[in-house]
Amino acid sequence: MTKNVATLSFNSLTEGVTYELIQNLLEPRSGKLWLQKTVNLLKQIMNAEYVFLCAYSDNLYAIASNDPLSFNNKNFKESHDNNQRENEQESPYWQNDKYIIPLSFEGRLEIYWLKKPAENLLGEFHKLIALITNSFAIRASYVLAEKNYLFKQSLLHINDILAVKGPLKEKISLVASEIAKVFNASRVQVKIFSDLNRLNLNNALTFEYIKNGCLEAISVVPNIEQRWLENISLGELIVLSSVNLLSDNVINQNIESLLSIKSILGYPIQASEKAVGVIVLHQCDYDRFWTEEEISYIKQASGMLGVVISSEAPSIKDFDSNLIGADDFLREVSHCQAESNLLKSPFSLLMIDIEKLRDINLKMGFVAGNLVLSQTLRYLNRLIGDKYKIARYSNDEFIVIMRGVDQNCARVEAEKIKDYLSNVSVLGIGTVDYNFSFVTYPTHTDSIAELLTILEQGMILSKSRGKLQISGFDEIHGQLKGRWQQLLTHALPEIIVKSSSLKTGPEVIETIKKQVSDLEQNKNTYSADILDSVQSLALALDAKDSYTEGHSKRVSEYAFMLAKSLGLDYQEMEWIRLAALMHDIGKIGIPESILCKPGKLTKEEYEVMKKHPVIGAKILKPIGPLEKVANLVLYHHEYWDGSGYPHGISKAEIPLGARIVCIVDAYQAMTSNRPYRSSLSFDEAVSRLKSGKEKQWDPDLVEMFIKLLV
Repeated sequence: MTKNVATLSFNSLTEGVTYELIQNLLEPRSGKLWLQKTVNLLKQIMNAEYVFLCAYSDNLYAIASNDPLSFNNKNFKESHDNNQRENEQESPYWQNDKYIIPLSFEGRLEIYWLKKPAENLLGEFHKLIALITNSFAIRASYVLAEKNYLFKQSLLHINDILAVKGPLKEKISLVASEIAKVFNASRVQVKIFSDLNRLNLNNALTFEYIKNGCLEAISVVPNIEQRWLENISLGELIVLSSVNLLSDNVINQNIESLLSIKSILGYPIQASEKAVGVIVLHQCDYDRFWTEEEISYIKQASGMLGVVISSEAPSIKDFDSNLIGADDFLREVSHCQAESNLLKSPFSLLMIDIEKLRDINLKMGFVAGNLVLSQTLRYLNRLIGDKYKIARYSNDEFIVIMRGVDQNCARVEAEKIKDYLSNVSVLGIGTVDYNFSFVTYPTHTDSIAELLTILEQGMILSKSRGKLQISGFDEIHGQLKGRWQQLLTHALPEIIVKSSSLKTGPEVIETIKKQVSDLEQNKNTYSADILDSVQSLALALDAKDSYTEGHSKRVSEYAFMLAKSLGLDYQEMEWIRLAALMHDIGKIGIPESILCKPGKLTKEEYEVMKKHPVIGAKILKPIGPLEKVANLVLYHHEYWDGSGYPHGISKAEIPLGARIVCIVDAYQAMTSNRPYRSSLSFDEAVSRLKSGKEKQWDPDLVEMFIKLLV
């Protein structure tokens, strides 16, 4: 009997390798390196032929084996198939010659010996099972949090890509590359149809991203791919692994063409309930299983693409609505110009902006956003019919092209449309808000470029005045164009955000304070709009410098995370988030020569820069809802030991929110590139936080923040 029994390589849990394993399990990490180190150590301890470990949360597995050929790639598939059984049988068990240890819902461990060890020797190993299971549970929570954050940021980036005016082909290629980066997929295809009935591809708009090293590995039998496309176009979600790929009877004669593809995920790109294309992901280097979070991400990305493609690709737009796509819009306006010149007849353009559509997309999903768009278009078609043409101008803007309509009639038509759209309500979302602007050719200008500029400026005016506002060039009543510019200056900070060259310096401060005061006194202006404007100003200030772009937004996310971990009430968490977002808004008053200096500041320049918390508080304090936020902004550079600025207060004298912002601002700055230095590593940044506690930062908050980071 003893001849058929293997011996374990450890006698107690204090041996060096076992101690190293325990240390590794106490510090779980996402990614494959941690998994690989775990199986390598386990193999040494267990004296096993091979050890296989898979993690369900991020589709990763690791193996340590004396003979790599002894490991069958179907193990990962079998682990998922047996998951439900293991959840019912959570104790370790033998399966043929393999010892299976279910790690709750998070993973699976398999160990194989040439000779089975005695049960009493296995008992020593069982002491580690609880620690391994707990470590996997913690790791899964890290993976999920990282993945959700990554997906959220990626979807925001895709939204920004699609919102920029430019060639649709370029947008699609950037989206495909972004998806490939997020998924680390072997191939990402965005296929757009030119013929919805036959599923012919629009080659000009179809893009494929292939990871380095996978070009030769990927091939698909054409007739099989066509069948997949047909299924996806009908709204079916295609999720395939190597096992069910190879079980397909249709491909028996061409089986070698699919051997290189381990997993496939496909989802339709839909617009107005019609499939206009598909997103297909291939994984070739391992047998990947697509998680619910990954599928949800692809659904949202495809929804965003569907909205843009339906408006910008003339060949696949919604034929029922007769909506003119963005690419056709300028041609249509040029035709109107030629017709107007020939017939000596005016035409007007009415812009309709859907308020907060981006927020609806992000908070409620793109299905909700599409409902708002389709409902708006349905109302417009019902009111206008064949009288005027409607064009999609951007993600959240339509333009009504009104031939033969002068400026007086244009305002009347705008009022009618405004009143009619005020009744739009979408189930689950509520009342939809709009703003309007219009311009008339050739009354206001005989240049198409200037016509569109005035139209967009009119929309800025409307937004600065509140909701359901109509602005037009007719407001200056034949006065000089300088009067129009005067009106625009009162739309700050919206007009600043739209400007490509945001100016800074002391002379800007009084202008902003006056404009904020004017906005508050305007009864038609909503507090929420002022708040949005100031937040936009803060983000625009970030974007002025490529090294600080996105800094304030990331600081606000860290601050909210830390505030939430303290158990603060929602209102206080929101004040802290806003303070973090706007903590550098006072830099609007710092001269550009200092603010954008590529090197380190001189002592005199640094003294000027130190004024920005006071300037920021002065900007924010007059805005009623931001009075408490202004106080946090004022003190966000005060240090725990009293050596900070502007007032040199210390410890509990510094408001809690300001202490939080001070810590997360420093960490975000340390881990970002600057013109005069590269970003610090995670370990170095954490080390500096630890060394600075009780000097610069609240020690308890530093410890809590580090725990959240790791």
